[in-house]
Amino acid sequence: MLIGEIFDEFIHVIHENQKYTIGLINENKEVALCSDTKMISKTVDYNYPNKNNVFFEIVVKGQEFGYLWVHGEDDSLQMIANLLHESLTIRLMYEINQTNLKRKVTKDDELVKCLLDEKTFDMNKVVDLLSDLGIHANKSHVAIYMVSDYKDINTQDVVRLKMNPDSRDIIYSLLNERCLLIFKDIPENIKENEEIREYILKYIKKLKEMDFDDCYYFVGTLQHKMRQYVNSYKSCLWLKNHTKYEKNVPVFFMDYLTEYFFSKISVKDIENVYNYYIETGKKIDVEELEEISKALLMNDFNLTQAAEELFLHKNTLIYKLKKYEEVFQIDIRGSFQGKILLILISYMLREQNHKVQVGE
Repeated sequence: MLIGEIFDEFIHVIHENQKYTIGLINENKEVALCSDTKMISKTVDYNYPNKNNVFFEIVVKGQEFGYLWVHGEDDSLQMIANLLHESLTIRLMYEINQTNLKRKVTKDDELVKCLLDEKTFDMNKVVDLLSDLGIHANKSHVAIYMVSDYKDINTQDVVRLKMNPDSRDIIYSLLNERCLLIFKDIPENIKENEEIREYILKYIKKLKEMDFDDCYYFVGTLQHKMRQYVNSYKSCLWLKNHTKYEKNVPVFFMDYLTEYFFSKISVKDIENVYNYYIETGKKIDVEELEEISKALLMNDFNLTQAAEELFLHKNTLIYKLKKYEEVFQIDIRGSFQGKILLILISYMLREQNHKVQVGE
């Protein structure tokens, strides 16, 4: 908002009290704006205040805006003038801060665009942008991908986040009206995974307290090198596309490392080896196989714990595993390789089912 718009608001207020005239005088001692329009363009010397005329130089954050002139003929003039000067200064400071924050938000967007550009990554430009934003280049960051369920996120929301005192080294970029990408800085003294998790959870809790409480939160990998920030973002996208999630419950990539690495193995390669056995065992319940494989994996193949999680009797679980061993000709219970192969086969069957469901 320009000084003229702000001053017009003050003029509107003064019109309610005809005892005072306020004006804005430029460096040439001409009245640029005034509640008494007849005074505009006339000369008023701010160097000679008296009992009926009070002047204040207006300087906010190093910017000069001319002189505030307040005219009146009662004993309250000085007090009213002081209040108007203070109020005008505060308002100008607010508008300047808002403008600077919006400029920083734009810079943040430019920075994120550079960070995500793998083909033409320009380190010099990244460093320059970090310097402009006052962000420490040597800090580690983790990507937090926030997706709003139904409310749009706008630039003013991002400005509100930038105003937080702890946002100095945080990078924000509004990718679209529903998706906000955040690169959250992690203090050097926080090293352990659990400490990092708690720190991120506290930050997300603050976001929810700021009305971002109908969102999905995906937390990527911690990265130190600027060139690797894009991989933290990619891990967030992988979570969104490959995991089950619910509103306001952060999902951490580090909790899905096994699933991630399995997803990098070619399903076609597994199918080429085990297709014969799969064809001969078509009566297998794929969803049940997936549930059993997941329970075994999450419980380090401890049959007792896996059976409890599946609400099965241990002997029932053993019976089902024997069936898989017969169909796929692998030793699940006694061989480490057999355990890994069961997980791979389960993953392949799940992917095949998914393709059938989407009509591929």
